[in-house]
Amino acid sequence: MADQGMMTAPADPITLDDLRHKALAIKQELREEVDVQVTSRRNQLIVAGIVVVAVGFGIAYFLGTRAGRPGAETTSG
Repeated sequence: MADQGMMTAPADPITLDDLRHKALAIKQELREEVDVQVTSRRNQLIVAGIVVVAVGFGIAYFLGTRAGRPGAETTSG
């Protein structure tokens, strides 16, 4: 016995214009996604740069305050 499911109406034929429209929609969606990813990556790099600069200033400050302490310099005599 064959399994009889619901009969569906024949689908409309796919035209070249349908394919072009779908391809353009996918292209636009991908372009938008790339723009979002580029912006996100740029923001990550900016934040990382700020952190590196802040750490550099912190190290410079720490080393600068140590240089002013008595006994921090060695004298050769």
